[in-house]
Amino acid sequence: FDGGDCDLYNGLTNCHVDNPHWIGNGYCNYYPPWNTAECAFDGGDCDLYNSYPGCHVLAPHLIGDGDCNDYPPYNTADCGFDGGD
Repeated sequence: FDGGDCDLYNGLTNCHVDNPHWIGNGYCNYYPPWNTAECAFDGGDCDLYNSYPGCHVLAPHLIGDGDCNDYPPYNTADCGFDGGD
């Protein structure tokens, strides 16, 4: 078929998104339908963000991205101190 790059999405039979290539691309699309059980929480991209239920930020992909965002709300206990960055 496609060399295997759609295997993750093809296994998510109840996941219906317009851009399936966004699933498992390393970037947390934190809103539905991507960040849902049906879409494996964006193919695992949102697992770290979802582990901080009290963390409410505008750019969740910045949590645990390797760069320290040393300002609130990122660098707070609710956000795991920027996911450990």
